[in-house]
Amino acid sequence: METKNIFKALAMAMLLPAMLLTTACSNDDFTANNDNNVTTAKQGYTLPVTVNVTREGDATMRATYNESTHKLGFSTGDKLFVKGMDNGFKQFAGILTWQSGGTFSGTITTENTSYTGTADDLFKNAMFISANLLPAGYDSKGFIKVTGSGYYMGISYDYTKAFALTKAEAVEHFTKENANKYSDGFALAPSGFILNFTITGLTPSTEVAVAFTNGTITTSGNVTTDGSGNATFAISTNSANIGSCTLTVGGNNIALPSTKLEADINNITRSAASAATGHALSAAVVGDVVGSDGQVYAGTDYNNLPTGVTAVAKVCYVSGGHGLALALADESSSKMTWNTAQSTCSGKTPTITGGTWKLATRAEWENMITAAGDFASLRDGFSSVGTNMQSDYYWSSTTTGYDCAYGCNFSDGGWLDDYRDDYTTEYVRACLEF
Repeated sequence: METKNIFKALAMAMLLPAMLLTTACSNDDFTANNDNNVTTAKQGYTLPVTVNVTREGDATMRATYNESTHKLGFSTGDKLFVKGMDNGFKQFAGILTWQSGGTFSGTITTENTSYTGTADDLFKNAMFISANLLPAGYDSKGFIKVTGSGYYMGISYDYTKAFALTKAEAVEHFTKENANKYSDGFALAPSGFILNFTITGLTPSTEVAVAFTNGTITTSGNVTTDGSGNATFAISTNSANIGSCTLTVGGNNIALPSTKLEADINNITRSAASAATGHALSAAVVGDVVGSDGQVYAGTDYNNLPTGVTAVAKVCYVSGGHGLALALADESSSKMTWNTAQSTCSGKTPTITGGTWKLATRAEWENMITAAGDFASLRDGFSSVGTNMQSDYYWSSTTTGYDCAYGCNFSDGGWLDDYRDDYTTEYVRACLEF
C-alpha cells in the first residue's frame, strides 16, 4: 500500500519519534481510510473512519485479540480522539466512537466555521494531525482524560493512576496509541509502555502494597499473592528508561533492570529479596554507592536500597579508611563559573554524616582518575548508578596564578588553567570527601 506523508517538514520532525516507535514495536500495521465524500457544516461534520488492524504478538494485549487470525479487534466503548490544524492555522478536533469491525465514526469540530471541504481535504492539507486510541473504560480509570470541548479539546495522562492487576487490564485501560496522518488514512502505533511484573518469594496468600517510582511520579496499588507467594501486576509508564526507577513491594525495594525499553509491553520477573545492608563510610571500597542515610552499599545493590534511602554518590577513591565519592549527576546541565561551582558544591544536600561536599582539588581528581584506570573510565563509570560525565572540562578547586583555576578535560585527560571570572564557565560535579 503506497502512503504519502502530508506533513510539512516541521510537523514531520515533530512526529518522527512516534513513527520510529512504530518500527521498534514488532510488525505493527495500523491504517485508517477516510470517506472522501463527507463534507463539513459550520457546526462541524461527521467523519466515518475505517481502521484495519493487524499485529503479531501477545494474545492478552487486548480482550478481542484473535490468536488464529492475528487480528487485534476493538471493543465496545473504544474511541478515537483526533486533533489537528488546517493550513489556515485553524484547529479541529473530535472523538470518533467504535461502531463495528474496524469502523469508527463521530463528529469533528472545526475552528474555521467557513470550511466546506471534504474530510479528505481537511486531513490531506492539515499542517499537522494526530489521533489517540482511547481504550474502553479509559475515563472510569482517570488515567486518560479528555479536556476542553470543540476544537479546544485535548488529552491529559495521569501516570499516578496507571496501576492494574493484570497485563490485559493494563493494556485495556492504560495503553495509549498515537496515529499519524498519511494521504490514505491514519497510521497508529503504541506510545508509552506497560511493565508487567511478576514478584516471587513473597508470603503466600497475603496482600502486598506496591509502589513504582519513576522520577517524581509514584504509582501504587495492592496485589494479593497466590499460594506460592507470587504476585503479578502491571504498571504503565511514559519513561523510555527504567534504570532510575524504584519498585517497592511490601516495604522492600526490588531491583529493576537498568535497560532502555524497546517494546510496548515488558515482562519483568524479580525476587522479593530483603533490601541491601549498608556499612560505614570507613569501610567503603571503590564502586560502592553512598546512600542518603550516610551508609555505603555495594554498587550492585543500587536498585535494592532500604525504603526511604536514595543513592547520592559513587565511591571513586579510597585510602586508609578515607576516600572520595562523586555525585551521581552533574550539578547542572549547564556550565558554571568557578565561584558558583564552589558555592554549589559546598551547599549540596543531603548532608552526609562523616562526609563533606566540595569541589575536588586537582590532586583529588587525579587520584580518582588513577583509581578508575584512566580519565575515560571515570567519566563513563556512572551508567549503572547515575549519569556519565561529559566529554568536556570540569572545574577543580585548585587555583593557579592570580585569577585562574585548573580544569580537567574529560575528552583527552588534559588540564587547563582557566579564568575565575564572571564569564568563564565549565561543568561541575560535586565531590564527597569522607
